[in-house]
Amino acid sequence: MKKIIIIGSGTSGLMAAAVFKRFYAGRVKVEVYYDSKKKNISVGESTTPAFGDFLRRYLKVEIGDFIKDTGSTVKLGINFKNWTKNKEYFHGFGKCKVDGIGGDYPESLYSIPNGTYNGGILYNEATTTVPSHDFYYEHAFHIDTQIASQYILDDIEEEIDLIDDVVEKVNSDGKSIQSIVFKDRGEVTADFYVDASGFNSVLFKHLNPEWVDIASYLPLDRAIPQQIPHNLREIPSYTQAEATNDGWIWQIPLKKRYGTGYIYSSKFTSDEEAKNNYNEWLKKNHGVELNDDPRVIHYKPGYYKKNWIGNCLSVGLASGFIEPLESTGLHIVYNQLQFFVQNNTTLKFLDFDRINYNDFNQKSYLDVFNFICLHYATNRIDSPFWKYMTANKTDWMKAYEEKCSIEFIPSGIMSEDSIWHIDSYIQVSNGLEMIHVDSVNEFIKDLPRSKRILEECKESHELQERTKSKGRSVPHRSVLNGSVIIKK
Repeated sequence: MKKIIIIGSGTSGLMAAAVFKRFYAGRVKVEVYYDSKKKNISVGESTTPAFGDFLRRYLKVEIGDFIKDTGSTVKLGINFKNWTKNKEYFHGFGKCKVDGIGGDYPESLYSIPNGTYNGGILYNEATTTVPSHDFYYEHAFHIDTQIASQYILDDIEEEIDLIDDVVEKVNSDGKSIQSIVFKDRGEVTADFYVDASGFNSVLFKHLNPEWVDIASYLPLDRAIPQQIPHNLREIPSYTQAEATNDGWIWQIPLKKRYGTGYIYSSKFTSDEEAKNNYNEWLKKNHGVELNDDPRVIHYKPGYYKKNWIGNCLSVGLASGFIEPLESTGLHIVYNQLQFFVQNNTTLKFLDFDRINYNDFNQKSYLDVFNFICLHYATNRIDSPFWKYMTANKTDWMKAYEEKCSIEFIPSGIMSEDSIWHIDSYIQVSNGLEMIHVDSVNEFIKDLPRSKRILEECKESHELQERTKSKGRSVPHRSVLNGSVIIKK
C-alpha cells in the first residue's frame, strides 16, 4: 500500500483525499495534515459544473441532498455588469442534452446576423428561476467553502487519517521531498506528497518551481471579502460580477446570505481607497457598511510552470491562481486530480506520466489565462486601471480581437481540452461588442458550402428554440426547499 501525505484540509486538500481514496481504493493510505487554528476564508464561492461531477463521481451523492445539507444554491451562469458602461451581459452554462445540436459551426453564425441570438444555449438570462426537472441541464453551485469542506470530510473521514499538526521543517534535496518534520509527530515520510496548503506552498516551494508571472496582464492582486445576510424571497440563480473603476465586485447568493468581495490591483488602488469604495457599494446596494478592520487577502497572479516535481504534486492555490472571475479555482483542482489519477493508474510515478501531467496542467492554466484576459478587452479608458488594461493586452488577445473584427469564430478553433465551449467565447465577445454583423456576413460569403453550413446552424438554432419553448422554469427556491428535484 502506498502512503500519500496531503498538507491542507481545505476544499482542495479534501477533494484530493477523496479522489485518491476512491480511485485507488485499497491501494493507498492517505494522511491529511492540517492546522486547526487556520480556517477557510468562507466568503461564499462560485463553482463550475466540474464540482457537481466531483460530487457524483467520488462522493456518490444526490445533488438535491447536497444542496439541502449545505445551504448551497444553483448557478446557471455569471451576469457581467458595467464591463462596458451601463450594460450587462450573461455568460451561462445551461446547455441541455438535446440531440442534433452541434456541427462545425455554432448556431450563432446564423442567429447573430439575423438578430435572434440568445446566447447559443437554452438558459442564458439573469433570473431567480431554474429549469424544471423535465430537463437535464448543465449547472454549477454557489457554496460555503467551510460547509462544503466539512461535507466532503464527513463522507471520507473513516477512510483517511486526519491529523491536526503543524509543519516545522521540510527535508528536500530540491528535486523531491525526503520527509516532513511536524511539531507533534516529528519526522514523517511517505511515497508521495500533495501540497494543498494554499498560497504558502509549504512543500512545493522547496522544489525550486518556476513561477509564471502574469501580473503585467492581469494585475489584480487584492480582495476584500464580506458576508451579507439576506431574507430574499427569490434567490438569484447566477453569480454577479460588477466592474468598478479599479477592478470588480463579486456577489454570490447562498440560501441565507450573500458572499461579496472587492477585487482590485495594488498597482492602482491603495487598501484604504479600496475599503472606501467597497463601503460605498455596500451601502448603496445592501444598506450595510464594511466591517471594522476587514480582511485584505493578498495573492500573486500566476502559476507554477510545473505542478508535479519529483514526488510532490501541488494542487489548488498551492499551484497557482489566475483570479476568481470565472470561478475556475475548484475546476482546476478537479482537472488536476482527474488527469493525475487517470494517467497514473499504476502508482509507479513514472517520468512520462509526470511530463504528460505538467504539459496538460500548463495548457489548462494558459486556457484560463487567455479566457480571463478576454473579459478585460473592454477598451475602456475611463480610469487609470482601465487605461492600463486596454494598453496592455497579450498577443493572443490582440490576435483574437482582430479575428472577431474581420471574421467569426468556428467551433474547432478552441482546444478539445478547453474548459469552455465555443459558445462561452462568443457570449463574452458579443457582450463586449467585439463581434460585428458585417464581418460575420463577409465571413459567411467566403465559406465553402456556406449555404449548407447556414442551414445547419439555422436548424440548430430552431431546435434550441423549440426545446426551450417546451420547457418551463421554476422558482429557484423550489429547488432549495426540495419541492423540485434536480436530476443531474
